[in-house]
Amino acid sequence: MSTDSDAARMELEPDALHEDEDGHWLECPRCGSPAYVVEILQEGHCRGYQDDAEAREDTDREVGCDAELGLELVWNDEE
Repeated sequence: MSTDSDAARMELEPDALHEDEDGHWLECPRCGSPAYVVEILQEGHCRGYQDDAEAREDTDREVGCDAELGLELVWNDEE
């Protein structure tokens, strides 16, 4: 995933991070599916993601999420 300047960015509040037996996750801003932190880092998308190849192979399946996700850690150097 590139750091495209046209990408939408959001700042998360502490209650946006959820945890279950699979790990820590956020709601995908596009489709609302769980977006596990590890999967965002490794794969760049949420669990509802479906690329064009998957959509063509499984014509009965409803079109999935097409959002590419990334995490960015930002800090302020307050002096």
